[in-house]
Amino acid sequence: MTAMARGLSAPGDVFQDDFARHAPELPGAALDWLSARRQAAMDAFAVTGIPGRRSEAWKWTDLANVLDSGSLAPAGFRKLAPQDSIFPKQANELAFSGGFLTQASVQAGIEVVDLAKLDAEAPGWVRDNLGTLAHGLDQPMGAASLALMRSGAAIRVRTDTSLQLGFFQAPSQRPQVSHSRILLVVESGVSLRLVESHFGADAHGSLRNLGFEIYLRPRSRVEHIRVQKDAPDAVHLTSLGAAIEQDASYRALYAALGGQLARMDVNLRLGGVNSDALIHHVAALAAGSADITSVIDHASPHTRSRQMFRNVVGGRGRAVNQGRVIVRHGAVGSDSHQLFKSLLLSAHAEADAKPELEIFADDVLCGHGTAIGALEEDAVFYLRSRGIPEPEAKLLLIRGFVAEAIGEFGDEAIRDVIWRELDAALASVESAQ
Repeated sequence: MTAMARGLSAPGDVFQDDFARHAPELPGAALDWLSARRQAAMDAFAVTGIPGRRSEAWKWTDLANVLDSGSLAPAGFRKLAPQDSIFPKQANELAFSGGFLTQASVQAGIEVVDLAKLDAEAPGWVRDNLGTLAHGLDQPMGAASLALMRSGAAIRVRTDTSLQLGFFQAPSQRPQVSHSRILLVVESGVSLRLVESHFGADAHGSLRNLGFEIYLRPRSRVEHIRVQKDAPDAVHLTSLGAAIEQDASYRALYAALGGQLARMDVNLRLGGVNSDALIHHVAALAAGSADITSVIDHASPHTRSRQMFRNVVGGRGRAVNQGRVIVRHGAVGSDSHQLFKSLLLSAHAEADAKPELEIFADDVLCGHGTAIGALEEDAVFYLRSRGIPEPEAKLLLIRGFVAEAIGEFGDEAIRDVIWRELDAALASVESAQ
C-alpha cells in the first residue's frame, strides 16, 4: 500500500477491525469492568484513527504515513533466551519479549500480575486502576494499546526498592504490532527507582505500542530512567500517564537513541498539593525521528514542574519537542518552566519545538525558552588552539551540552551505562552527513 493510498483510506481501520474481530478473545474479555474500559478506549481512538499531520499534536510526526498498517500482524508470545540487560542488576526485574512478560524476579513488597493471563482473580488494585490513564482523546495510540492489549504487567510497590523493566523486540520476518500495558502503583510514602530499557533486532517496520500508567500515592517518590534504542526500521510508541498525589514526586530521565520513528506521549497530572514533576529528555539521532510530547496538568495549588529537552541531531535525523503546561483554576502558587535546546550537526538535520502555556489561575510562575542552532565555531576554535583535535573538541562540546540533562539521575553505575549508550549514539550522530 502506498503512502497516498494509506492517506485516502479510513485511518485506523486495521485496529478497529482487529478489535471488532478479536475483542471476545482478548485477555480479561469476560471482565465487565475491563470490557467497558476497552470499548471506551476504542471509541476514543476511532475519533482520530492512526494519527497523522491533520492532527495538530502529530503534525511533525505523521504516523499514518509511516505505518503500513495494512500489513501489520499481532505479535504472539515467543519465549526467548534470557537477554542481558544494559543496566546493573536491580532488586526486582521483569523482562518482556514483544510486550509479553517472559521473566520475573521480585522480592517481598512487590506484587506482579501478568496481563496476558488476566482473569476474574485479578486483585482489587488492578481492577481499580488498570485502564484509567493513558487512553484519552489526547493519547490516541494509548487508547489503542488499552483496547487491543494482549500483554504487559501490573505492578504494585509497597516498600522502598528498585525495579528494572527490560523490553526486547525479537527479530521478525514481517511487520508485527504489539499492544501492551504497564500499570505501576506506588503506595504512600514509598520510594522507587525504576530503570527501563527498550532494544530490538531487525523489525521490518514493526510497531511497539505501549501504554504506561503510573499512580503515585501521597508522599511517594519515583525516579524513572528510560533508554529507548530500537532497531533502525522499528516504530516505537509509548503513551505514559501519571497521577501524582499530595507531596508525591516524579523525576524522569528519558533517552531516545534509535528507531525509524519513536514517540513518547507523556501526560502528568499534579493532583495533590505540593506534588512535583521533573522531566529531562535527551535525544541523539543520526537518522529517524524522535518525538516527545508532554502535557503537565497543574490541578492543585503549590505544585511544581520542570522540563529540560536536549537534542543532538545529525544526518537526516529529526527531533520534535512539544510541551504543554496547564494551570487549572485554583492552582495558585504553581511553578513551571520548560527549556528546549537542540544542536544540529548537518545541513539536513531538523528540530521542531512547540512550548505552550494555558494559565487559568493567578499568583503563578510559568515560563519557557527555546534555542536551536549549530556548535559555536569560537568554542571549537578555542579547544583546537589548546591542542585538542577537531573531532574530539566537537565531541567534548556535545557531551557538555547534554551533561546537564543527565545530571544526578541514578547512581554512578547507572550513569555509566547511560553515558556509554549515549556516547555511542553521539559518535554516530557527529559522523553522519
